Amino acid sequence: MKEPESMKDIITKVGSRLIPIKVGELIEVKILQILKNRFLVEVGDFSLGIIPEQEFSPEISDLKVGDKVLAYVLSVENDEGYTVLSLRRADKEKIAKILQTKYDNADVLQVKATSANKGGLLCQFGDYEGFLPVSQLASSHYPKVSTGDREEIYNRLKKLIGQTFNVKILNFEPNSGKLIFSEKAAGDTLQQERIKKIKVGDKFKAEITGIVNFGLFVKIKIPETTEEIEGLVHISEVSWDRVENLGNLFKVGENIDVQVIAIENNRISLSIKRLLPDPWLKAAASYKIGQIVEGEVAKITPFGAFVKVGSLDGLVHISELGEKITDPKEVVKEGEKYKFRIVSIEPELHKLSLSLKGAHDEEHVKEEAKKGKNKAKSRHGGIARSKGPKEDK
Repeated sequence: MKEPESMKDIITKVGSRLIPIKVGELIEVKILQILKNRFLVEVGDFSLGIIPEQEFSPEISDLKVGDKVLAYVLSVENDEGYTVLSLRRADKEKIAKILQTKYDNADVLQVKATSANKGGLLCQFGDYEGFLPVSQLASSHYPKVSTGDREEIYNRLKKLIGQTFNVKILNFEPNSGKLIFSEKAAGDTLQQERIKKIKVGDKFKAEITGIVNFGLFVKIKIPETTEEIEGLVHISEVSWDRVENLGNLFKVGENIDVQVIAIENNRISLSIKRLLPDPWLKAAASYKIGQIVEGEVAKITPFGAFVKVGSLDGLVHISELGEKITDPKEVVKEGEKYKFRIVSIEPELHKLSLSLKGAHDEEHVKEEAKKGKNKAKSRHGGIARSKGPKEDK
């Protein structure tokens, strides 16, 4: 077996002339000798460098004499005349370039959760640590805590430590060390394949898997398979009536009927209320455009007033309260009833538009017409009496 060259032999062989290099650069070096606490490397063709033990790379066990590797320049020349290099920093620079490329191209990468806090997960990619916020977790990993208790959310996030996640990079600033991941943005290949088997309008029996303040997470079975997929019933799609607290109406594990209303960005939006008769449509059917109705002013805003017409909520825009009105309170008062004219009925938006001045105009026209009729009758009656009975005939 060939004896390893001595340090003196290597120095004599390579020489000591420095090549033009700068601190912070990544350069290729050739391993000349592997010692216990450092590597001796060839920098370019005529200069020597060392890689101290504290700057070794996790891949150090795979290296051997003669290998060429990328190293990071820590110092152009130390007191002994060597260029001081780092494999560890080189690894970080290489990882930084990978991250930058992934960020620029919106590519997916895999990271591992190493710790958690109440806001999300800390994830590792090489020597870089990034943050995966709770809001950017996929629905399958989202901590569904109905009360919003941050301690319970934290406990559930801790259970995800050690797991790997497919993510995209939302923000990367290597100089400041800022790295933000999103599992939601990366999508889910399995989810995408399952979603292809579902279409808007489909109806399902669903099981509630989580209750949060903004809606219900549920799982549904994919048609003609044993697979399941998760969707969300937003709180606005739970009932035709206003819902304040979902926890008072539902419980995890409960089965409900739902309908698919949208499939966007790899997410399924579901509705409970769409399977039930719309009371607004039934109530609106008794009204028509142009009709004069009585309504009570429920709320006044700078742009108009909300009015209760039967069981419907209508809106009178400030422009429909009168000419040159700058403050609706000049014309109407909350709790008071007025006559309004129906300007439009939009069932798909549950929107009833009203006009106060339109009602007044029409009432004025009707009143004038009524007065005109009364005058005509009065004139006709006077003439008839002047002629008197036809006694001469």
